[in-house]
Amino acid sequence: MDQADSTADDAALVARAQAGDESAFAELADRYRPALVALAFDRTRSFDDAEDLAQEALVRALEHLTELREPGAFPAWLRSITANLCANWTRRPMPLALDDNAADDADLLAAVIARSEQREIARALRDLPMANRLALLMHVRDGTPYERIAAFLGVPVSTIEGRIFRARQNLRRSLIERIAPRAQRREKGPKR
Repeated sequence: MDQADSTADDAALVARAQAGDESAFAELADRYRPALVALAFDRTRSFDDAEDLAQEALVRALEHLTELREPGAFPAWLRSITANLCANWTRRPMPLALDDNAADDADLLAAVIARSEQREIARALRDLPMANRLALLMHVRDGTPYERIAAFLGVPVSTIEGRIFRARQNLRRSLIERIAPRAQRREKGPKR
C-alpha cells in the first residue's frame, strides 16, 4: 500500500468513525498507537508514560473526532494531540524515586551499570536528529510500516526510508563510541 492509498484508507475509516462506527476508530487506534507511543517516548524517555500518553491521545481523539473537518488530516491531527499532551507532561512536577530493594552490593552494582547503559542509549537516541529518531522509534519498537510513518509525519515514504537508515547508522556508531569503552573497562576489572 503506498502513502496515497494509506491516506485515503485512513480518511474512509475516519469518516466511518465520525458516523459512529466504533470498529473503524478501533482500527485507526491500532494503526497509530505504535506511532503515538514512539512520539511520546521521544518526549518522555519512559515507555510506561509513553503508553499512557498514547492512550490519552486516542481517548481525546475519539472524544473530539466529530470536530475534525478534514478526515485525510487525521494522522497530523493525532500527532498534534499527542505532542500537546507530551508538552503538558513535561511541565508536571517530577516525583523523587528511591529504590531500596537492592538485595546486596552485586545487585546494586548490576542495577547501576544497567541504568548507566540505559542512560547512554537514551543519550545516543537523543543525539539523533528528532525526525530520524522518531521514525526509527516508530519502526523498530512496534514495527510500524514505512507508509504509516510517512502518513503520520506528513512526508514521502522515501524520506522515512532515508531517516531510518541514517538513524541506524548514527545510533550504531554512537553506541560503539559510548558503551564499548565501558564494557572493556569492566572486563579488565577494577584498578587496585
